[in-house]
Amino acid sequence: MQYKIKIKRLFLKGENAMRGLKRQKQTVYWSRVTEYLDGIDTIKTYQKPELHHLSVSATAGTPEELSAGYIPDYDRYITNFDRNFKPQTADVFWIDCKLELTDAGELVLGEDGEPTVPPDYRLKKILDTKKGNVARYGIKYIGDGSDGE
Repeated sequence: MQYKIKIKRLFLKGENAMRGLKRQKQTVYWSRVTEYLDGIDTIKTYQKPELHHLSVSATAGTPEELSAGYIPDYDRYITNFDRNFKPQTADVFWIDCKLELTDAGELVLGEDGEPTVPPDYRLKKILDTKKGNVARYGIKYIGDGSDGE
């Protein structure tokens, strides 16, 4: 006897079968901040924000890290299954707040050159491996005006 089993498709196209379900992801905007010197002033510029759908933890550290006595220096972490996403330390994220964009997709900046809705997280630590499909990034809360240090 042959049985045919119909399996319902739960994954996005190109996703691994066991990782990265759509329901585990939330909308995240990512931008790179660069600084340059203008005389004695340091001017910050923000790259055009990119929309990503990433898995963001509720707290920092995994149970394995916490039980081993490792206390992370970040507040939450992002788990990513897309190896083309390559953030760098000190990049900024808008996770818990809605950012304001122009019609062209650029950040709405105030008179001081800062975004009208400041980013609420900064990339603190890259927890990645050279092989494998999963990358984790430790992020620090900066929404209270701190610099994440």
